[in-house]
Amino acid sequence: MSLHSSLKFVLSLPIIALLSGCEKEFDSPPKQVIPVGGVLTIAELKALFTLNPVHFDSSMSVYGVVNSDENDGNFYKNVYVQDATGGICLRLLNSGGLYIGDSVRIYLPGTVLAPYNGLMQLDSVDVDRNIVKQATLVPIQPLVLPINELDPVAHQSMLIRLDSVEFVTAQAIGSTWADPVNQQSVNLDLEDCNGNQILVRTSGYANYAGQMIPQGKGSFLGILGVFGSDLQLFARTVGEVTLNGPRCPGEELPFFSKNFQDQNLTSGGWTEQVVLGTTYWGVQDLGSAGNFYAYANNYTSGTAAETWLIAPAINITGVASPALSFQNACNFTGPALEVYVSTDYQTGNAPSTGTWTALAPALSAGSYDWVNSGLIDISAFSSTNFRVAFKYVGTDSEGRAWEVDDIKVIAQ
Repeated sequence: MSLHSSLKFVLSLPIIALLSGCEKEFDSPPKQVIPVGGVLTIAELKALFTLNPVHFDSSMSVYGVVNSDENDGNFYKNVYVQDATGGICLRLLNSGGLYIGDSVRIYLPGTVLAPYNGLMQLDSVDVDRNIVKQATLVPIQPLVLPINELDPVAHQSMLIRLDSVEFVTAQAIGSTWADPVNQQSVNLDLEDCNGNQILVRTSGYANYAGQMIPQGKGSFLGILGVFGSDLQLFARTVGEVTLNGPRCPGEELPFFSKNFQDQNLTSGGWTEQVVLGTTYWGVQDLGSAGNFYAYANNYTSGTAAETWLIAPAINITGVASPALSFQNACNFTGPALEVYVSTDYQTGNAPSTGTWTALAPALSAGSYDWVNSGLIDISAFSSTNFRVAFKYVGTDSEGRAWEVDDIKVIAQ
């Protein structure tokens, strides 16, 4: 190398160093480190509650696996986690971030432990500050138990599977999971073949709220909740409810049913005939949130009333030992509800144009106590034009409030 070349090389070194020194170094954000502290099982955590809410400020953690999330809309700002010792509900400050199968460590400072109507909850959980994910897609095995062995303390907030269960007959036709129109939660009754029952509660915000409930018998996978003295089951997703087998013996679905859950008095061909006054039948769920029924009451009009609620024609000619049943309730004083059947009445005509035979169902004594009519034998009225009618009567001075629900005709 010549002297000239060597000098040129040496002179270039400071320039390269200078250019290199001008490169900007970006600061990395500090990595958040959430300490572990003392470790508790979920059972040990829940045992810390005695009489007053527990506000955590010391460094402690609990490990668990998320067994429910908010994806299907049945849970909102609520998820459940469990370990080998039990489960607990987490109430989140903000929605999202946790999914079924997430193995997590819950750092307790800033959270509050307290029950709500019997359900133990860890409140004020901040997913960013209180949750450290350990793994994802961790399989969770459900507890497989019969309804009558579910324990409100030991099994709450756990993933449960019930086998050989079905929705009760009165709800299995025409009922949806919840009320998506008014976005109201609905309780339905799930039972086994021995008559043991548990509530199934579904949010009106669930993405399947408007779907019809399945009518068969099978398995129900869900999270066990508690509300006061009631056990409640929450579906995680409708796809985990497989009620598609034959129903329990004696619980076959009726071939005719009206339960007013669609909030429509005249759907299915029902009609109303006002003979006297201005009292009409209506549909409501007052005092029975989410469970709709027909009612009539002349209290507001204060005048005499006669109003009929008449079923469409039902063909019972091929039914062995057909029977009618319904639920009823009443309050106040006034004439009793009258129930009739006819085989010659034609839809749309005045009730006086038909031949009606009075039935003698069991009726409510008052205080809005619901009573089952009992199975009323209607085999003597075998016809292609069988109809049942509910006649409401009130006077100028008094009138009971009558409520009717779950009207069905079955084969005994």
